[in-house]
Amino acid sequence: MSIDFATPVAGVVALVGLVPVAVALVRSRQARGVRSLLGVPEPARTSRAARPLALASAFVLLGLAAAQPTLAQQRERLVRTDAELLVVLDNSRSMLASSGPRALPRYRRAAEFARRLRPAVPELPAGVAALSNRLLPYVFPTAAAHAYDGVLRSAYGVQKPPPSIDPDPVTTAFSELGEVATQRFYTPSARKRVLVVLSDAETRPFDRRALLARLRRDGTTPIVVRFWHSRERIPHENYRARQPDELRKLRAAGWPAYTEREFDQVVERIERAIGTGPEAHVGYDRREISIAPALALAALAPLLFVLAPAGRLPRRRRASTA
Repeated sequence: MSIDFATPVAGVVALVGLVPVAVALVRSRQARGVRSLLGVPEPARTSRAARPLALASAFVLLGLAAAQPTLAQQRERLVRTDAELLVVLDNSRSMLASSGPRALPRYRRAAEFARRLRPAVPELPAGVAALSNRLLPYVFPTAAAHAYDGVLRSAYGVQKPPPSIDPDPVTTAFSELGEVATQRFYTPSARKRVLVVLSDAETRPFDRRALLARLRRDGTTPIVVRFWHSRERIPHENYRARQPDELRKLRAAGWPAYTEREFDQVVERIERAIGTGPEAHVGYDRREISIAPALALAALAPLLFVLAPAGRLPRRRRASTA
């Protein structure tokens, strides 16, 4: 653990805090001479130093905040060498459906599910692909978290990329998932392969049992997560939710299939599929937490003390003398 400063030069603001201390020392000497001539007793040293020290503290805290300190934590990054994860996101137009104008559409909920999934299984290299009437990769399984997150943040979207020209009104084709068994979507060393499909499952007809057997022969564990509700609509389009029993049919055919609310069950199923295996060191995970806002907020306390009227400050009672 270490503390790094983004703009250390800005920390010179803290030196301004020396000014009120210097001024207080000069005025204290002057006031001492005046009180001596008038025979007035000296006030307590703490009461004389309180305001200058409070102001100096405020400037020190603000100077540290201006230097933009961050608390950095770094740990070794290990990933599995025998297992990989590929998250397939449905990008057909039906993923625009939502339950209302202010509700999140299916594709946004799927992207958020995918974003949460990678850190839940951090030891797995993870990739992202798009599914419509073809299966196209965004990024192949990688240990680089920024590449995975960048796809979800900037690349994935409805019809990005668009489907190939086809007269069939139903765009999504689960049959295309079989390509992971014939194309290089995983590295050859990955013997345990997990395929998580995030979709509304409004798909063209396909042989569920045959596709499942094909994927399993290739060492792939497919998992379907459905984002769907019968009341969802696409604004300004004549769309009606289809295939309400698709999840039941998938389960009956032996597919691990879940609803979007079963995140923990999906993670548990992935962990069962990959089990344990060899790991390799691929660098370091670095986490940075900015503490500048906390320092700036802490500076308010001494500033409020300085700005408080003198008569309102708490005073220590002196013991009475006989």
